[in-house]
Amino acid sequence: MGGPLSTWPWENFGIFKYVLYGPFVGRVLYEMFYEKELKFSWCLCLLILSALRGFVYLLWNSYSSMLFLTRNRQILKQGIDFKQLDKEWDWDNFLILEAMLCCVAYYMFPFLQNLPSWNIKGVIAALIFHVGISEPLYYWVHRKFHGNYLFTNYHSLHHSSPVPQSLTADVWAIATLKLFHIVSLKLSHLSDISYTPQHITIYTILKKTRISASSCLSLTH
Repeated sequence: MGGPLSTWPWENFGIFKYVLYGPFVGRVLYEMFYEKELKFSWCLCLLILSALRGFVYLLWNSYSSMLFLTRNRQILKQGIDFKQLDKEWDWDNFLILEAMLCCVAYYMFPFLQNLPSWNIKGVIAALIFHVGISEPLYYWVHRKFHGNYLFTNYHSLHHSSPVPQSLTADVWAIATLKLFHIVSLKLSHLSDISYTPQHITIYTILKKTRISASSCLSLTH
């Protein structure tokens, strides 16, 4: 038995968990066919971001599985067994959760609906924030999760896979994942950084490419 929020609400849904994207698709279709003025669609943006982020993970996972490219540069010669495949089968749970939270935030806070389509200051701020604040704080919080209670009840799931791969990067308990998101995003709000769609895309690429690449490099030299 893990701690509170150590399991996902849709853990028993199986493949039907993707039905949770249904409201996003419905909203996009409604905007396309029933709204007279064509405007930026936040739900469409979230669907595209989710697809792109998933593609980054699958791209690195495919690369690390191509032995004709990585055979001579492997650090771990051990292959991935079916037990690990089953454990990491729902690796994309975090994509569903983040899309839902971003959608709720968009409709709860009206000022988010008036953000500009492009903000160069926001892009620069994202780069500085990611390198100077988010990464060091992320590392410090990560170290805390290696303590006895937090590791046993939450973080051990992340380290239970014997062969790290890109899909291992976000196999987390839900509570752990959300704490790391607070670390990444709350400070940016305090710093008054404007999260335009492009800003979110760039920040996502920075964060997720770092995670996926580091996992892949654990298999290849």
